[in-house]
Amino acid sequence: MKLVPSYEAKSKFSEILREASEGQIFVITRNGRRMAELRPYEGPEIRRKRGMMKEKFGPVGEKFSEPLAEFSSRL
Repeated sequence: MKLVPSYEAKSKFSEILREASEGQIFVITRNGRRMAELRPYEGPEIRRKRGMMKEKFGPVGEKFSEPLAEFSSRL
C-alpha cells in the first residue's frame, strides 16, 4: 500500500492507474489525512456485445427515418 498526496495523484493519474491495475493499492491523502483508496477492480468483467439492446427494444420501424410531423412544416 502506497500513500500518495492528492496533487501527485492528480498529476500522475495514468501511472498510478496502471500500477493499480497490476495489483498495487494506493491511499490518496490530503494534508496528511487519508481521503480515498484506489485498488484493482476484482469484480466480473462485463463484456458488451454489438446489438445487445435489440433484445430489449426490437427492430427499428420503417418510419424511423421520416421527419416528425411537428418539424415537417419547418423543412
